[in-house]
Amino acid sequence: PTNEPSKQPTPKPSKKPTSEPSKQPTPGPSNAPSKKPTLRPTPNPVTDSPTPYEPFFFGDDFDTYKDLGIEVSRGLSVKLIAQTGKPVQYANGGESRLDYHAKSDGAGIIPMNPNNPLEDGYVYVVNSERYDAEGGVYGIYFDKDGNVADYKVLLTDTTDNCGGGLTPWNTWVSCEEYEDGQCWQVDPVSGDAQKTKLGGNGGRYESVAVDNTNTMNPVFFTTEDDEEGAMRRFVANGNGWDALHSDGDESFLRIIDDNKYEWTTDEDAARESAAQYYRNSEGVSYHEGKLYFMAKKDLKLLTLDLENMTYETETTGRKFYGEGSFGNQPDQ
Repeated sequence: PTNEPSKQPTPKPSKKPTSEPSKQPTPGPSNAPSKKPTLRPTPNPVTDSPTPYEPFFFGDDFDTYKDLGIEVSRGLSVKLIAQTGKPVQYANGGESRLDYHAKSDGAGIIPMNPNNPLEDGYVYVVNSERYDAEGGVYGIYFDKDGNVADYKVLLTDTTDNCGGGLTPWNTWVSCEEYEDGQCWQVDPVSGDAQKTKLGGNGGRYESVAVDNTNTMNPVFFTTEDDEEGAMRRFVANGNGWDALHSDGDESFLRIIDDNKYEWTTDEDAARESAAQYYRNSEGVSYHEGKLYFMAKKDLKLLTLDLENMTYETETTGRKFYGEGSFGNQPDQ
């Protein structure tokens, strides 16, 4: 059962930063390299979590969960399933061998069997943004009824794993956000993990989105959290695990003027454009022919029309429910 929320509305949540997570290191998993996968994930589109889904539009009223020390928009509920520095508790009464990792960040939901997602459970795949090769990716495994069944480490020896994104073949791409960072593909079903082509020579990578309209040439977009971080565009050859580990066509976003843009192979020109138009890119999402991404330093959202090669910007949040603003440093 979930904690019982207070019935009295509270002020909007504080914008003060939260406390620093525990510095206690996660017990070291095996450093043995992952094997090349023998079974490929299916090329089906990513399936929604098998848990019940209801659209929710945020509002101005909040409930306080005193035991957890958080506030959430009224209408949502919260259940604690894991806590840094402590074993994850399983529904069968057991617990994980590993303590739950520190500095959780980007995450996604992947079905254990995309052909039968309602019967075989799913995985909550989540980054750890620890530094100095202490970061990585972990998975909390749920059964078909949403009960916690397992907790595993999926990627180790990486640094500042921040955001990422899901692939059409049900794997997770984890982005390292430091000067020599890379983008890693992780399969929580097989347990395989491998560096992809998305990161090129390295950078402070943040998030990944994909346009899978042409299933044989999916297009991946990767943001970089740097003042000169150029948006990267990678057109893969093929669909499935190997598509991100084989050569493809790489280009970068260059804004031409207040309405038009282009994809160029001149990375330096794209970085100059980023410094002028979209500093410190963060969250990115593809939907129905348009690419949306955040420019954190400039407090704005950019929307690229991928067919017409035009773009729009928004800085006030007027198009969002609640008519709020981005406030300080819009992130994911």
